[in-house]
Amino acid sequence: MSGLLNPRAAPKSGKITEAGVYDLPMAIYHGDCCDAPSISSSGLRTIWAQSPAHYFYSSPYNPFPPEPEDRPHFSIGRAAHHLLYLGRKGFDEEFAVRPSEWKDWRTAAAREWRDERIKAGLTIITDGELEKITGMARSLGAHPLVKAGILDGAVERSLIWKDKSGVWLKSRPDNIPKGSGLFADLKTTDSVADESLGRSLASFGYHMQAALVAMASEAVLGREMEDFAFVWVEKSPPHCVRITVLTGADIERGRMQLRRSIDQFAACVRSGEWPGPGGGRKDAEYLELPAYAANRIDRELEIRAAEANDNTEHHEAA
Repeated sequence: MSGLLNPRAAPKSGKITEAGVYDLPMAIYHGDCCDAPSISSSGLRTIWAQSPAHYFYSSPYNPFPPEPEDRPHFSIGRAAHHLLYLGRKGFDEEFAVRPSEWKDWRTAAAREWRDERIKAGLTIITDGELEKITGMARSLGAHPLVKAGILDGAVERSLIWKDKSGVWLKSRPDNIPKGSGLFADLKTTDSVADESLGRSLASFGYHMQAALVAMASEAVLGREMEDFAFVWVEKSPPHCVRITVLTGADIERGRMQLRRSIDQFAACVRSGEWPGPGGGRKDAEYLELPAYAANRIDRELEIRAAEANDNTEHHEAA
């Protein structure tokens, strides 16, 4: 566990060549930081849910990358994670809070202030968003399991190791527990209702993220992950909090999905080809209506055919 307390810094050569626990800025972690291609949870989930082409487009390996896009709901999530885990330490190096004198960007002075901060690489949040984050922190702090330390542990640690396929894998848990095998991840959400949480779990592939943490714990820390919990907090008042634990079956599903995505990534690295959802097919393909749509249309056709027969019989009788 000494690596948690004394993580390695990025090597002077600029490329990581050994598995271990690292203290890396987020930009370096998400970049081309190893001596062979590397990929993290978000990239593997993109390959699974979309395609290698979608991953490659925004990856550090694209020689013509798109302009970075900062979406508001991501901004508040990142700012919340930083303040809730690290407090104000380093906050001003990554985020800028819009002065309360401006409620929008209509004035020239406001736009100039905004453009200067964006040029400096800062993410802008509003004072209203900062107020929401404060409310989240208050609600989280009142939850018994948070009080008991479920979110405590080593933060800002990157677990990096080489996969059997030859590519490097990267995992960056919100916190790494020092004395147990329970990992917990903080998630901001619109609602902590059952349906909303289930939809988030499926849509964002969070079980795959948890499975990669399990793999990282085994490969880098030498210990098994016992459980993985999500600490959910609503972004808007009343900032309700719920804590859920993944089932072993869902984590195993995530492992299998990861294995497929890792192997796909490694194959793309070797071939230099990054196919889209259609794979490498060159010919035209058949496309069928989804079963639910076909069944609905067939039922409607039967109803209309029956109505037509009834009308014909009625006219003939008349």
